Amino acid sequence: MATGAPEITSALDDLITTITRDLGTGFSAVLYGSLARGDWQADHSDVNLLLVVDDPAPAVLTRLTAASHGWHERGFTPPLITGRAEWLRATDVFPIEVTDMRLSYRVLVGDDPVAGLQVDLADLRRALEASWRGKLLRMRQAFLRFGDDADALGRVATASTSELLVLLRCTAVLCGRTPGRTPSDAVTAVQDLIGTGDATLREVLARRRSTGWSCPPLLFASFLDALASLVHAVDRFSPSGGT
Repeated sequence: MATGAPEITSALDDLITTITRDLGTGFSAVLYGSLARGDWQADHSDVNLLLVVDDPAPAVLTRLTAASHGWHERGFTPPLITGRAEWLRATDVFPIEVTDMRLSYRVLVGDDPVAGLQVDLADLRRALEASWRGKLLRMRQAFLRFGDDADALGRVATASTSELLVLLRCTAVLCGRTPGRTPSDAVTAVQDLIGTGDATLREVLARRRSTGWSCPPLLFASFLDALASLVHAVDRFSPSGGT
């Protein structure tokens, strides 16, 4: 299962081998996130895995502990685990997660549990509005707390970029657009919804793997304006009639 990173390929092979040994074949393993998109970097990215099992009862989870411990000892976050039946009924409560997963994923073993999922646009719009509003509120809190401390504002802005990218990609999907594969593509896909803040979002996203970036207060203020524009656009979006 080539991934473009030999150490990850080896780790994934070992994980799947151990799960198969301890669980059998009644599971699907799905790689998603930055590694599936080809955007993974060892110092800044996690390896996102979803395991869909026939029965997620505690007795089954116990049989997965050896594989999970070995994976964690290699420095990776344990996979998400769900049952097949509950996974099929989760699109209304995880519309953002499912939408983003569908954009870039790879089935490592088992049946494809993602391809047949359908996300209702009304569910996606509602979840996106809640997430955009929550993000805007948190960023305003940070602006009030840190004021003109550019170093602190930089840390807050860069820490927000993973969620920001997910929300941008899913907002593009909501509007019937292709979000592309790069952060710049995602901004371009919804540029008309951002107002004059698209350059600000590009600047923040360009710093997503930076350490010690100082964000000028005026730039952070523009970041807040861009988020407010996206809240406004998603709040007024109608799946049947656009924004």
